[in-house]
Amino acid sequence: MEFDKLLLKRYVLDNSTRYNGIPNLDSILGRAIIDNPELKKEIRKLRKELEKIISEVKEMKLEEQKEELEQLGGPIKKVYEEAKEMIPLLKVKHDFVVRFAPNPDGPLHLGNARQAVVNWLYRNIYKGTYILRYDDTDPKNKIPMREAYKWILEDLEWLKIKPDKIFYSSKRLNIYYKYFRKLLELGKAYVCTCPQEEFKKLREKGEPCPCRDLSVRKQINRFEKMLNHTFKEGEVVARIKTDLKDKHISVRDWPALRIIDKPKHPLVRSKYVWPLLDFASAIDDHLMGVTHIIRGVDLQLSRNKQLYLYSYLRWKYPIIKLQGKFSVANTELSKTRVRGGIEEGKYTGYDDIRLATIKSFKRRGVYPEALIDMIKEIGPKIRDVMVSEDYIASFNRKLLDPLANRYFFVRDPVQIKVINPPKDNLVKLPLHPDYPDRGYRELKILNKFFISKEDFLNYKGKIVRLIGLYNIRLDRTSQFLGKQLLPYPKIQFVPEKGVDMKVLLPDNTLARGIAENNITKLKPNERVQLQRFGFVYLDVVKKNYVYGYYIHN
Repeated sequence: MEFDKLLLKRYVLDNSTRYNGIPNLDSILGRAIIDNPELKKEIRKLRKELEKIISEVKEMKLEEQKEELEQLGGPIKKVYEEAKEMIPLLKVKHDFVVRFAPNPDGPLHLGNARQAVVNWLYRNIYKGTYILRYDDTDPKNKIPMREAYKWILEDLEWLKIKPDKIFYSSKRLNIYYKYFRKLLELGKAYVCTCPQEEFKKLREKGEPCPCRDLSVRKQINRFEKMLNHTFKEGEVVARIKTDLKDKHISVRDWPALRIIDKPKHPLVRSKYVWPLLDFASAIDDHLMGVTHIIRGVDLQLSRNKQLYLYSYLRWKYPIIKLQGKFSVANTELSKTRVRGGIEEGKYTGYDDIRLATIKSFKRRGVYPEALIDMIKEIGPKIRDVMVSEDYIASFNRKLLDPLANRYFFVRDPVQIKVINPPKDNLVKLPLHPDYPDRGYRELKILNKFFISKEDFLNYKGKIVRLIGLYNIRLDRTSQFLGKQLLPYPKIQFVPEKGVDMKVLLPDNTLARGIAENNITKLKPNERVQLQRFGFVYLDVVKKNYVYGYYIHN
């Protein structure tokens, strides 16, 4: 069998440029065989041929490898992707109902998105019902924002999620009151007026407080006083009776409702008795027919608490699937701290590019499918998961790389002049090296160029190659030295008549430079690859100015 040596070299260069100029034989061999199964018959010869090519490539500098890879057609698109399936859920027989229950105290971040997407994927697998329920019953510590209700819907739509039903917990207060009265009548709940510290000591000892055994009539009378706001905040708590010897102290006679004297709620007025999350969600999950709950391990004791309530009311408890804590490295997810950072001026808003909100990913030009694919691959694992920006980028790059056309851009430009250049003043370059049928772009070449300040300082006085053009001895006034493709350092350039461009970087600083004029033919919201710089999402495109957001490299 005769091997296509140029194709094999492309595989080697593709691997090497991904890993800082160090090719890995086994990775290259595996990739080549996956894409070209017929090569498996000649695996020994293939290995030897690759070893030869690798030894040649190792002698090249990283920039030279990148240049030659582009000449051979650029990075190779993966032919085979391993199918990733969601972990099956147990006991799915007939109806399947899941719920996503965010607090509307801000837009969704990536941690929220994980919950939303995992539930949606299961909803589609089992052809069930997806409920969006706003858990907005804490108008003191997690105050809902009026605009956040709309933001969450927008974020879900961007993530390709369309809820089947929508509920607002804050509009269901009378339902919670009704069921607490029923529990009082059953003798399974009580209204406690004990001072907080006194009750805490009794609970730790596993002993009842004096309020626990008052008559049903007195309990209901106390509850009515709560609803009439006769009691004030901190004077009373409505509790569910449980085993006072439960090994988990927080489960012992857990609180169901409390009074908030000055609730700050955008949708509800003149209500002072508010349910805590474990009580409200327990009631709602049953009444809404939720069959499966996917929740974080930090909420695993919620089941212990709610089972008492379900037992008293003779309800069937949903199936629980626990998943570990989710975080993004070096990024703040806490809505409270993000909100505080915005108020303090640390962040420009919820779409600040340094945040991991869905608004931020959307602003930066990340594809929603990339986040969905990443979440699907992670799945509802019970162990904690921390992802990096590079990991997120790896999913987006798979989608973006074949779609983004290539353009030239130099950062912090320095102008140079070339003496006696070739008379050819028009260069045609492919819009995408992997898809020649997509067409070409033309660059008008004279004798003046912009290169980056970094390249100028690094290579001044040395022979370099202007990518795709010719060799020069670099200086403010540079000498033309021929077109031969020799192992000189390659540097990026932009013809004299470029366009001013700014790119907002991940650290919220600006990269200023010059881009080729062809980029002004594009429209805002298009994604491009600025060669040797990175992928960029265009925001402003004018004849004399372009502005965009750095997506990733």
